[in-house]
Amino acid sequence: MSGGRSYISKAREEQQQYINSLLQENEKLRAIAAMLENDVLRAEEQQRVAKAELQRLLDRFEEIAGENQRFAEQYQHIEEQSSNLANLYVASYQLHTSVDRETVLTTIQEIVINLIGSEQLAIYERNGDAEFRLAASFGLDQDQLMAFVSGEYATEKLGEGHIFSDPAERQPLTACVPLQICDQVVGAILVFRLLEHKQSLETVDHELFELLAVHASTALYCASLHADRVVAG
Repeated sequence: MSGGRSYISKAREEQQQYINSLLQENEKLRAIAAMLENDVLRAEEQQRVAKAELQRLLDRFEEIAGENQRFAEQYQHIEEQSSNLANLYVASYQLHTSVDRETVLTTIQEIVINLIGSEQLAIYERNGDAEFRLAASFGLDQDQLMAFVSGEYATEKLGEGHIFSDPAERQPLTACVPLQICDQVVGAILVFRLLEHKQSLETVDHELFELLAVHASTALYCASLHADRVVAG
């Protein structure tokens, strides 16, 4: 009997040890599970933070891209303004580099051709009888000039000056620029059709017209006085 009890006791001890071992393993597994759960929570939090940071960076990227686009447009605008100012300066300078009448007339034509963009123009001067006479022309034949002067846009239109904005309205003219000294109209520049690649007048073209109205008239007037003095001398 004692041997049987000893066997049972030993079996119980082993069973208890096994149970204790299982409990210990279970506690270890619980601890590992808790650690894994914490790791998962931390990973999810990190992922959430990473997503928020990624979204912030994307928003900032879009903001910077928009700013870059605005800066690029501003830079282009400044470049265009600088180019326009340079063209205006060059045009003004060219008009006053000579007192030779033919040189001044040629310079006016080159400004209209190269800067305005028209290869059809006529320059008129006003004499003492307030009548306009043709001083120079480019890209137009005599019939075209006669048809214009004797037609709807007759002599009085030259003194008024007009810039046409509607393509239908500006046939056959694009602009009539009066040449003025103080308040006196001493001539006019007629700009006919623009070049094919240029659909309409731009802001800088209007500024060039204003420049021509003053500087071309002065240059032409001085050149005419110089020519009269040469003849008189």
